Amino acid sequence: MDEREILLGELMSEALEALEARRFDAVDGILDRAGDDRERVLDMVELALALRGPAEPAEAVVREIAGSAMFDERSWPDILPPARHALGLKRPALIDRLAERLGVSDAPGRARLGERYHELEAGLIPARGVAPALVATLGDLLGGITDTLAQTRYNGATGPGPAVAFNRTGAPLELSADLLPAPPDETTDSERLVDDLFGI
Repeated sequence: MDEREILLGELMSEALEALEARRFDAVDGILDRAGDDRERVLDMVELALALRGPAEPAEAVVREIAGSAMFDERSWPDILPPARHALGLKRPALIDRLAERLGVSDAPGRARLGERYHELEAGLIPARGVAPALVATLGDLLGGITDTLAQTRYNGATGPGPAVAFNRTGAPLELSADLLPAPPDETTDSERLVDDLFGI
């Protein structure tokens, strides 16, 4: 092996080290030192990379991807209450802010908004039907979790969440007339808007 081939081998090694260290701007300078053999060194680098196979991703990159919202398995009943509590928001305060941002100004609309939000937090209505405008507004009001909400809206719970109590005694339930639901009243425009936002 002559001195020129040894030099080209060293340049190839330097270029590979620079690529591994992610010092991409240094690679051109290394290849320039090969002079007329630049293409030959470049071919050697490409062959060495091909023989190595795909690079292992950096641990930090793997952690970042694994922690992204696309791999979040939680459902909204597991996300919404903790996000609200982390901000020190009681549900009525959040409802007031939602109503203001969504343009729900009358009492029936605000009441419907409170009911629907409670149902959403409890897992009584599926998140997959929630309108994108509500996803964005909720995400913004709950500390910038819009991406998490958008990525998890198809996850899990379609039934009641853990905050819902059931009759586990097996005793028959007796309903009096005052506990039966009242016949539906005339729905206002704002109530229809809220129902649409929640996918109802």
